[in-house]
Amino acid sequence: MKIEGGNLKKAGLYLLIVLSIARFAVVPAKTAVERRTAVVEDYLSAYASKSDLLQKYLAIDTKDDPEVNNELASLIYPKGSNRTAIQTEIVNLLTKSAEANALVVQNFQLIEGTEDSVLIEASVMVRVQGLLKPTYKLFKAIADARPVLRIKSVEINVMDKTYTTRIVVSGYIRKV
Repeated sequence: MKIEGGNLKKAGLYLLIVLSIARFAVVPAKTAVERRTAVVEDYLSAYASKSDLLQKYLAIDTKDDPEVNNELASLIYPKGSNRTAIQTEIVNLLTKSAEANALVVQNFQLIEGTEDSVLIEASVMVRVQGLLKPTYKLFKAIADARPVLRIKSVEINVMDKTYTTRIVVSGYIRKV
């Protein structure tokens, strides 16, 4: 079978067109799958931490021991607490800590948290701008906070020598 030069060029052109179309169809699908995978991983992480808290909570018999009840009260917010009030408290803590560490609070957002049979999640997203060492001090303030706050996610972007950090922080309210 002999292929002429003109037919070879046409076949090559058609092959190039088919491959280009396939590229534009496959690449967006791949990025969409990667995004959805990241969301699922976030959900799994949140579920794992809540499951750990729940298992620890269920392992404690709080009815008979007031000391355990007081310790639990220092770790999570008490039953009947207002989610919005707790989110506001978290924003105030983060804002004061950020300003004390020479960070600029660009914005914040109250995020709708999850709710299950034992705990209610109160989440806040804060975006701060500054250097890394003050940002580390902000993380330390979050870790030292009582009731316990959990850093759900951190995203750091660099522009010149300035860092913009997006932090999602959650507190938990006792439901039972």
